[in-house]
Amino acid sequence: MEKTATLIKRASLNVNQLDSIKIGDLLSDEFGKSGKVCEIEKINRHGEFHYYFKLFKSGTILIIL
Repeated sequence: MEKTATLIKRASLNVNQLDSIKIGDLLSDEFGKSGKVCEIEKINRHGEFHYYFKLFKSGTILIIL
């Protein structure tokens, strides 16, 4: 059985959904960037949550809430 990528839509996300993403999950965003998560960085700065999902060979997806 093949895994399907989790679609990230920035307008409809919350912290719980982002916290459920783990290393090895497949992600894609509404702009077409997709790949397997190889590193996750979470930063809480001045009341904002910054999530950096580094994708294997595909760059990084940044989400700010």
